[in-house]
Amino acid sequence: MSTATPVLAAETGLIRFRSVHAIWWRHLLALSRVWQVAMTWFVIEPVVVLLAVALGIGRLVGEMDAYGSYALFVAPGIVIGTAMFHAIFECSWSTFERIGQSYYETALTAPVTIPEIILAELAFAITRALISTVAVAGFAIAFGWIPLAALPGLLLVSVGVGLVFGGIGLLFAALAPSMHALSLVFTLVATPLYFFSGTFFPISVLPDWLQPVAWAAPLTPLVELARGVATGQLGVVHLYCGLYVMALAALLYPLAVVLMRRRLMK
Repeated sequence: MSTATPVLAAETGLIRFRSVHAIWWRHLLALSRVWQVAMTWFVIEPVVVLLAVALGIGRLVGEMDAYGSYALFVAPGIVIGTAMFHAIFECSWSTFERIGQSYYETALTAPVTIPEIILAELAFAITRALISTVAVAGFAIAFGWIPLAALPGLLLVSVGVGLVFGGIGLLFAALAPSMHALSLVFTLVATPLYFFSGTFFPISVLPDWLQPVAWAAPLTPLVELARGVATGQLGVVHLYCGLYVMALAALLYPLAVVLMRRRLMK
């Protein structure tokens, strides 16, 4: 990374959405150039998981109380879990690569501020989460595991996924000393959350001491919201889940700005 200190544009507290859009558009163009490979990330791998779990494990599990078939229970969680992987990958690995390539240092010589950069990265994390949700949910809808009417609600939940896990990814990108250290994003965060946040089984089956930990995990409220939207069984618990997601997003954004500023100003 270049040792030159970039000259910051004045941070007045106002966000210039033209600057945010320019960075977001750059990322979208870069993704469009590798769309053939991206199809495996957005469609093939998650759909294989969806089919294997819903059709394979589902035949062993059978019917579930309040949900019907296991496929109806697990499909929303897999949709949101896949969106999580896209959001956290984009804002950790891809952001770290851009730091190493001095992309942000170059951007900061233009009328762009670090808060605008962070918003642009979160916006693209949301974009990837939305693309993933449409792709995976589309197959679940085709198989009758998620109703078509639930798709708008799932997209709204995916916005929360992008904000929360994009924010977490940015924290790792700002703090990681090397690319190898970013493997912790998946071994310590994404993979444990995928399996212990109610995606594949109700949290109630976990040991009593582990249930509060699972409920506090950032993926759990998003999975609960997605399942409530997909099944039409929304209640007070989902209101609390939504408030928790908004609180996490509100906390992660300024923290990411502070840590990224520290990283880029070294």
